[in-house]
Amino acid sequence: MTKAPILIVDDEPIVREAIRDWLVDAGHSVTTAKTGEEALEIVAQKDFGLVILDIRLPGKTGIRVLQEIKEMKPETRAIIITAYASPELRAEAMGLGAIQYLSKPIAPDELEKHIQEALSK
Repeated sequence: MTKAPILIVDDEPIVREAIRDWLVDAGHSVTTAKTGEEALEIVAQKDFGLVILDIRLPGKTGIRVLQEIKEMKPETRAIIITAYASPELRAEAMGLGAIQYLSKPIAPDELEKHIQEALSK
Protein backbone atom coordinates (compact mmCIF):
# COMPACT_ATOMS: atom_id res chain seq x y z
CA MET A 1 0.00 0.00 0.00
CA THR A 2 1.45 3.36 -0.95
CA LYS A 3 1.16 5.99 1.70
CA ALA A 4 -0.63 9.23 0.85
CA PRO A 5 1.70 12.22 0.44
CA ILE A 6 2.04 14.54 3.42
CA LEU A 7 2.72 18.29 3.44
CA ILE A 8 4.46 19.79 6.48
CA VAL A 9 4.07 23.54 6.96
CA ASP A 10 6.26 25.06 9.69
CA ASP A 11 8.47 28.13 9.65
CA GLU A 12 10.96 26.62 12.14
CA PRO A 13 13.53 24.62 10.12
CA ILE A 14 14.39 22.31 13.02
CA VAL A 15 10.75 21.33 13.56
CA ARG A 16 9.96 21.04 9.85
CA GLU A 17 13.03 18.92 9.13
CA ALA A 18 12.64 16.70 12.21
CA ILE A 19 9.03 15.85 11.31
CA ARG A 20 10.02 15.34 7.67
CA ASP A 21 12.82 12.97 8.67
CA TRP A 22 10.55 10.93 10.99
CA LEU A 23 7.95 10.59 8.26
CA VAL A 24 10.39 9.76 5.47
CA ASP A 25 11.94 7.11 7.75
CA ALA A 26 8.42 5.72 8.28
CA GLY A 27 7.98 5.43 4.50
CA HIS A 28 5.89 8.52 3.78
CA SER A 29 6.26 10.81 0.77
CA VAL A 30 6.81 14.27 2.27
CA THR A 31 6.81 17.82 0.92
CA THR A 32 7.62 20.83 3.13
CA ALA A 33 6.73 24.52 3.10
CA LYS A 34 8.06 27.39 5.24
CA THR A 35 5.09 29.74 4.85
CA GLY A 36 1.34 29.58 4.41
CA GLU A 37 1.59 31.19 0.99
CA GLU A 38 4.11 28.57 -0.14
CA ALA A 39 1.86 25.80 1.23
CA LEU A 40 -1.15 27.12 -0.69
CA GLU A 41 0.84 27.21 -3.96
CA ILE A 42 1.92 23.60 -3.39
CA VAL A 43 -1.60 22.41 -2.48
CA ALA A 44 -2.98 24.08 -5.62
CA GLN A 45 -0.68 21.85 -7.71
CA LYS A 46 -0.75 18.55 -5.81
CA ASP A 47 -3.11 16.47 -3.68
CA PHE A 48 -2.06 15.50 -0.16
CA GLY A 49 -3.55 12.88 2.12
CA LEU A 50 -2.60 15.02 5.06
CA VAL A 51 -1.27 18.50 5.89
CA ILE A 52 0.61 19.03 9.16
CA LEU A 53 0.24 22.74 9.80
CA ASP A 54 1.77 25.07 12.36
CA ILE A 55 -0.55 27.82 13.66
CA ARG A 56 2.08 30.56 13.87
CA LEU A 57 3.51 31.26 10.44
CA PRO A 58 4.94 34.39 8.84
CA GLY A 59 2.30 36.04 6.66
CA LYS A 60 -0.92 34.03 6.74
CA THR A 61 -1.70 32.22 9.98
CA GLY A 62 -2.10 28.45 10.03
CA ILE A 63 -5.82 28.95 10.68
CA ARG A 64 -6.16 31.08 7.52
CA VAL A 65 -4.12 28.57 5.52
CA LEU A 66 -6.32 25.72 6.77
CA GLN A 67 -9.41 27.69 5.73
CA GLU A 68 -8.03 28.26 2.21
CA ILE A 69 -6.87 24.65 1.81
CA LYS A 70 -10.36 23.44 2.81
CA GLU A 71 -11.92 25.86 0.28
CA MET A 72 -9.59 24.58 -2.44
CA LYS A 73 -9.63 20.88 -1.57
CA PRO A 74 -12.25 20.08 1.09
CA GLU A 75 -11.19 16.43 1.33
CA THR A 76 -7.70 17.35 2.57
CA ARG A 77 -7.12 16.26 6.17
CA ALA A 78 -5.08 18.46 8.51
CA ILE A 79 -3.31 18.10 11.83
CA ILE A 80 -2.59 21.41 13.55
CA ILE A 81 0.59 21.71 15.62
CA THR A 82 1.44 24.64 17.85
CA ALA A 83 3.71 25.72 20.65
CA TYR A 84 0.99 28.22 21.63
CA ALA A 85 -2.05 26.03 22.28
CA SER A 86 -5.28 27.69 23.37
CA PRO A 87 -8.86 26.44 23.69
CA GLU A 88 -10.01 29.18 21.30
CA LEU A 89 -7.54 28.25 18.56
CA ARG A 90 -8.31 24.56 19.06
CA ALA A 91 -12.05 25.22 18.65
CA GLU A 92 -11.44 27.35 15.56
CA ALA A 93 -9.11 24.76 13.97
CA MET A 94 -11.46 21.86 14.70
CA GLY A 95 -14.39 23.93 13.41
CA LEU A 96 -12.53 24.37 10.12
CA GLY A 97 -12.11 20.62 9.83
CA ALA A 98 -8.74 19.89 11.44
CA ILE A 99 -8.77 16.31 12.65
CA GLN A 100 -6.22 16.85 15.42
CA TYR A 101 -4.72 19.74 17.38
CA LEU A 102 -1.37 18.94 19.01
CA SER A 103 0.96 20.92 21.26
CA LYS A 104 4.69 21.04 20.54
CA PRO A 105 6.97 19.34 21.30
CA ILE A 106 5.44 16.25 19.72
CA ALA A 107 6.87 12.78 20.24
CA PRO A 108 7.48 10.97 16.92
CA ASP A 109 5.43 7.92 17.97
CA GLU A 110 2.50 10.11 19.03
CA LEU A 111 2.60 12.00 15.73
CA GLU A 112 2.84 8.74 13.75
CA LYS A 113 -0.21 7.37 15.60
CA HIS A 114 -2.25 10.48 14.69
CA ILE A 115 -1.03 10.32 11.08
CA GLN A 116 -2.04 6.66 10.78
CA GLU A 117 -5.49 7.50 12.19
CA ALA A 118 -5.83 10.45 9.81
CA LEU A 119 -4.83 8.51 6.72
CA SER A 120 -7.02 5.52 7.54
CA LYS A 121 -10.23 7.58 7.74
